[in-house]
Amino acid sequence: MASIAASTTTSLLPRFSAAAMLNSSRTWTLFAQQVTQPVLPRLSAALPAVSLNIPGWLEGIWEGILRAVPKKKTTHSKKRSRLMAGKALQDVTSICKCPGCGQPKRKHVVCPHCMEQIKGMWRGANPSGKFL
Repeated sequence: MASIAASTTTSLLPRFSAAAMLNSSRTWTLFAQQVTQPVLPRLSAALPAVSLNIPGWLEGIWEGILRAVPKKKTTHSKKRSRLMAGKALQDVTSICKCPGCGQPKRKHVVCPHCMEQIKGMWRGANPSGKFL
């Protein structure tokens, strides 16, 4: 047994000779302990228990909080309506003064105040609202 261990030791660690390993019992003991220990720890080792300090008034609803998952898959239509919903409004930066009345209006758009005055003139000229 000693010769097999010595040859294994010499092949693994060529710096150490077999005679030095056999004569030094402390070195052999440490080497044997390292070789016999598993590389990965065993799964049967005691894992630390998870302990949560939950107040008494939360104990009743804690199971619901831990299991707060959707009960059914979100439908395609609900998902699309949520994704394609109206986004936040953009600020309008293209505002100028109307050259006719001086009211603020959007650029390249007819002034709503001037348009109301024109509609009022048309109503006065044609009170029935019917075209010829």
